[in-house]
Amino acid sequence: MNETNAYIAGVFDADGTIGIKKSTYSVRVTGDSNQPTYSERVCLKQVEPQAVDLLHGLVGGYRFTAKPTAKKGRPLHGWQATDLKAAKFLKAILPYLRIKRAQAENCLELRKLKERSKKARIAKGRGHAGAASRPKEISDAMERLCEKAHKLNSVGI
Repeated sequence: MNETNAYIAGVFDADGTIGIKKSTYSVRVTGDSNQPTYSERVCLKQVEPQAVDLLHGLVGGYRFTAKPTAKKGRPLHGWQATDLKAAKFLKAILPYLRIKRAQAENCLELRKLKERSKKARIAKGRGHAGAASRPKEISDAMERLCEKAHKLNSVGI
């Protein structure tokens, strides 16, 4: 058992967020795509900086300070990783997650679909990835995973 991964999983079960971000920016604004992009995303916010600093040192990603959410609250130390960094991180802590295991598994399914999409988008005869559009069935599956992530992370009834 890796004690650091077990510790981080416990911190994430308590204060972390695991989800999928859908972006339509390149479709709506720049017009250089006809499909949304989907990103695995993990985030942690805490009042004390130690766990956030540990994650930033081990994984990389984005380290930030956020304004308090409560009127008399303290600033929050935060960390976020997306895409491949997030997927590698989730793979490492998955065996130790208890509360947010379903969210992590959902994100890792997205990673598998993204890898399938890479292979499917190779333009035949041109020899490089990314030239062809993502197949509709993969896009539909990504959208279902995104919707599932929102349901898994919903608060209340």
